[in-house]
Amino acid sequence: MKKLIAESIKRALAGVRLPFRAKLTGLNTAPGVGLIQAKALAGEQLQAAELFQHYGLTSAPPAGTMLIVVPVGGNTAHGIVVGEENAGFRIKGLKSGEVALYTDEGDSITLKRGRLMEMETHTLHIKAATQVLLETPAFNMTGPEGGGTTAHITGTLTTSGDLIAGVVSLRGHVHPENDHGGPTSPPVGG
Repeated sequence: MKKLIAESIKRALAGVRLPFRAKLTGLNTAPGVGLIQAKALAGEQLQAAELFQHYGLTSAPPAGTMLIVVPVGGNTAHGIVVGEENAGFRIKGLKSGEVALYTDEGDSITLKRGRLMEMETHTLHIKAATQVLLETPAFNMTGPEGGGTTAHITGTLTTSGDLIAGVVSLRGHVHPENDHGGPTSPPVGG
């Protein structure tokens, strides 16, 4: 009897598609849930499979990204994507507990051990309707050396919120003089 039941279960499960891997070929992020097109490793094509992502995070993975597809009810046509990975762009070498957001262009935000956050991009655009607040006991800003104006500013905030500049250097900075209208000389040293 046990053998008969086991065989019946085995036959029933044989008709149910298990989770499988696929490669992303297309993506539509306009609907409420992203829809993907993909090619399964067995060669079958997926059309408009839903891309489930975690609340508060959304992404548009590039073509070629590997996917894990779960066929709801065992039906491939009702597959949902529950995971994706693109090793070509993923930040490698993170330590245990570290977290990173990244793009295929090399932009990244990394939350590192030691409570350090690193951001890397070409242009950082902060859009704040009311204000930007920075609460820190020290502030450093530097720019590249050589050619053009560079800045290096360090300072300390007082308890009243005033910034007391420690070092301010604007190398290469010139402006018209008040007396004859010619440019001032750039600052010397630091």
